[in-house]
Amino acid sequence: MKYLTILSFIILIGIISLSFRGESSIIDHPIIEDAYYTFSVAKNLAHGNGVTVDGETLTNGFQPLYTFIIVPAFAVTNNDFVSVRIIFIFLVLIFILSAYLFAVIIRDSFSGSLKIGKQELFWISFLTYMSSTLFFKNQLNGLETGLIFLFLLILIRYYQKIEIFNFKNIIILGIIQGLLVLTRIDAVFLVILFFTYLLFKKEIILKKRFTFAIISGLIAIVISSPWWWYNYNYFNSIMPTSGQAQFGFEINFLRFLNTLSAISQNLVPDTYTFDRFIPGGFVGILFRLVIFGFIIIILKLKLPGSIKKLKENVNFNKRTLEILYITLLYSILLALYYLLFSSATHFYHRYLCPLTLIGQLFTVIFISYLFVNKKLYFYPITIVITLAILMISVTMHSGKLMNKSQFYKYQLPLVTKYVPSNEIASSTQSGTLGFFRNKVLNLDGKVNNEVLKYKNNIPEYLAMKKVSWFCDWKSFADIYLGKNPEKIGWVIVARYGDFYLYHKQP
Repeated sequence: MKYLTILSFIILIGIISLSFRGESSIIDHPIIEDAYYTFSVAKNLAHGNGVTVDGETLTNGFQPLYTFIIVPAFAVTNNDFVSVRIIFIFLVLIFILSAYLFAVIIRDSFSGSLKIGKQELFWISFLTYMSSTLFFKNQLNGLETGLIFLFLLILIRYYQKIEIFNFKNIIILGIIQGLLVLTRIDAVFLVILFFTYLLFKKEIILKKRFTFAIISGLIAIVISSPWWWYNYNYFNSIMPTSGQAQFGFEINFLRFLNTLSAISQNLVPDTYTFDRFIPGGFVGILFRLVIFGFIIIILKLKLPGSIKKLKENVNFNKRTLEILYITLLYSILLALYYLLFSSATHFYHRYLCPLTLIGQLFTVIFISYLFVNKKLYFYPITIVITLAILMISVTMHSGKLMNKSQFYKYQLPLVTKYVPSNEIASSTQSGTLGFFRNKVLNLDGKVNNEVLKYKNNIPEYLAMKKVSWFCDWKSFADIYLGKNPEKIGWVIVARYGDFYLYHKQP
């Protein structure tokens, strides 16, 4: 246990130290481009500019709870770099608290089945969570993902401690679900699942099932209702513009492939550490699924009947299995929804993040089994997973080996150099650009509802807005300005990195 504690604290120091990087690094990875849309809204709220992305354009292209929580980071200072540092420290704290809850949940549920001491199981669970590069990436990306993990773990922890269903715990479950919806709108699927689950919960007497289901669902709806009202009242749709911009029913190979990729990746989160060495496409998917299958087979052979024993054990363990089943069903619903209705295939891994908790649970149980029965393998395994996260921390401090934000390194300087400060620069990927520069027009619709009406004719929209500058990747210019922008007067002024700056001649 002392050995595990030491490794855990080494990881904690490595991750916490990232909060004290220099200005040019703190705004970089693991914070991603889309986080800066949220930061811009929070900054404008703090500065009294309303719910806007640029001080003028009303928006709903963000997740509300997280955005409002980080507003104080911009209220206490006008230095954007300091604000981002404060947010990063907040995300690190959420990461640590999430790891703690994850470890407590596993410790109290599986210690007996694995025949391992509670302290040892706690620390191996905590260590495995904190050292996972996929959790590291998702919890510290600057978006609401870390908060989703935290509230899901709070929900799991609270549910597993329920002895008998009563009005008190139903109300609390409803509150947590409501906060989850405010954290990320697709948590509405979890609310629907809970409602259905309570309706068919046999241990609850029939006349109370409907009452409990209604109370739980109604509380979640009431808590999240201000967001639904805001969306519908100002944008004529309950779906945020960030969702509308990427919404559309379609069944195609790319979506199917990326859904399978997200599922396989999240089932074995620790393979993300070696992502660069794992082939893409179906080979990579098959590789990860084989690993997950191997874990399941080993646990089935070495720990036969463990699920049955858990069910037959104390009520606490039965509750744990119930809420994990619900989390799994929630993940399946998310996978089906995004497969059918979202074109943002590159974000499927993040959208299906609840499944990562299930995958990491199996990883911990597998490693814990090795610890109990094969101590020889335990030490090299724990050292390797510790070194993985430490190497990432070191490379982020050094500024080497990690890809710098292309938007901050190339797009922002390109626009700053050539576009007059009193003129508007447009871009489809405008998160970082809009955060560090005034007068930026978003064109992909994530935070700009108005542009959705012109998504098939962006040049007309730019003409209407009297905007003559466009800066993005060449492929995006071909999509949004047409395959031959030069024919309609858009001239390439300069290029920096992969970004092209276009100017429309009068």
